[in-house]
Amino acid sequence: MPSSPRVERALENFRRTVASGRMPHAVLVSGHPRGSGADFAERLLALLFTGKGALHLRQHVDIQWIEPEGKGRQIKAEVIRSLIDFIGLTSYEGGWKAGVILFADRLKDAAPNILLKTLEEPPPNSLLILVTDTPAALLPTLRSRSQFVDVMEDERREGTPWMPVVMDLLRNPPARRACEMIAWTDRLTAPLRSLEELAEAEETARQEEWVRSHGGDDGAFTKADKGIIDGRVATRVKEMREEILRTVQLWQRDVLARAADAEAKPENFPDEEVHIAAQAAGLSFAEALARVAVVDEVRELLEHNIRESAALPRMARAFSKLNPA
Repeated sequence: MPSSPRVERALENFRRTVASGRMPHAVLVSGHPRGSGADFAERLLALLFTGKGALHLRQHVDIQWIEPEGKGRQIKAEVIRSLIDFIGLTSYEGGWKAGVILFADRLKDAAPNILLKTLEEPPPNSLLILVTDTPAALLPTLRSRSQFVDVMEDERREGTPWMPVVMDLLRNPPARRACEMIAWTDRLTAPLRSLEELAEAEETARQEEWVRSHGGDDGAFTKADKGIIDGRVATRVKEMREEILRTVQLWQRDVLARAADAEAKPENFPDEEVHIAAQAAGLSFAEALARVAVVDEVRELLEHNIRESAALPRMARAFSKLNPA
């Protein structure tokens, strides 16, 4: 699968950096940890560990990959301590030692400060790659000691199972009647509740591929591996939920832009101009801004484990039409 233009441009800069022998010890990648961010990390490692494909880079003896584990979807301090110990060891192949932290914004408790100490005094020929789609969530001191690379793309996936339902709901907001707002909310709740099943299916496919690459021995999985798998499922659920909310918010941003400027073309949904213009008609700037804000409010509620049935009606009411045609 070819890389995005942003990844390719960033890699070109690093090719020159590697050739000149001025490789940084830490790189902060702004990109999705399951998309462009992970792609860039693999491609960057391939510049240092030449001749290795993506699968070998994930299993290389001198590279350690870290991501959130368990239901809490956090990266704990002891995991970072283990990574730092690993980075400090002599390379088995006589070259670089590298660590990749996916979802680096989920470092928990003392983990950021432990990592910071290593960034201040990094071992020679070591590289830490921090990948996150929310770099602002990291400590400013971590950001300042890392070379920043932005490969963020609009990674909404048109082929995701929930996309047709969400797009239909965005095109057809409910009337401001209780029965219609409840029905709209129920339709949005359905794909959100199916996310765990989708995530488990994705992870099962990933596990089957891993087993095939190891000669069909599914007994090679340890308890630690299963903990990582549980963490991946929980993380993927959160990712897909965020994708849904991001899609809703990008739509409302287009409505906001149209409400502020009647000639504005939709930036995020250029093919939906008719629906967006219709929804912006008659909206004040403050009303359109409130629609954008309510998505953040719902996101915050869901992050704190408030049930969808309590949080989503806020969006239904905010997006509803007072006098439907």
